[in-house]
Amino acid sequence: MSASSLVKPSVSPLKSRRKPVQQRSVMTQAAIIDAFVRLLLEKSYERLTMRDIALVAGVGLGTLYEYFPGKQSIAAHSIQQRFKLAGAQMQACIEARRGRALVELVNAILDQMVALHSQAVEEWSALIFLERKISDPQAYQLLYQQILDVWQQAFLASSDIGLYPGKQAAVVHAAVYGLLYQRLMIAPQQVASAEFRQQLGELVLGYLQR
Repeated sequence: MSASSLVKPSVSPLKSRRKPVQQRSVMTQAAIIDAFVRLLLEKSYERLTMRDIALVAGVGLGTLYEYFPGKQSIAAHSIQQRFKLAGAQMQACIEARRGRALVELVNAILDQMVALHSQAVEEWSALIFLERKISDPQAYQLLYQQILDVWQQAFLASSDIGLYPGKQAAVVHAAVYGLLYQRLMIAPQQVASAEFRQQLGELVLGYLQR
């Protein structure tokens, strides 16, 4: 690995060169991100090249550079896309149960999070490892805040928040994030197990109901 490959650019990697507006552009960007994730499972991030990604995505190298200035930008967008998906599914759980007890809301979100990460678990594991490798503090804070905001909405949407004085959505988020993503990195196949879901629930509900 060259020294230059370790230097992070001053421009945010989330700033793509071409924003997809038309359906064809959206599909092209999606194909590029999908190709990147597929290749990430086959070879290390360091060995991936833009030419590899273009070939698997079925686009010309010039077209690839029209959308992304480099592979770090593709990596950053791939990670952000997964976090946005997690946030959207959490939000759907909240909207479907707005006005119900906090414990019910939390359990529904935990079920959804475990189910989501159990799908394509190897991809999730690879992206979580990569996120720690390429994210600068600003990018990490952005991803963290996006999911924290959803947990805060869950607290506000509950019917009995007054029963949990002093409890913080930030603590719940830290507990779920820490245990879930640690397991994805160390033993990803265990995420789908009933034992893991029980441990996650005991951790979060133990904090809320102590």
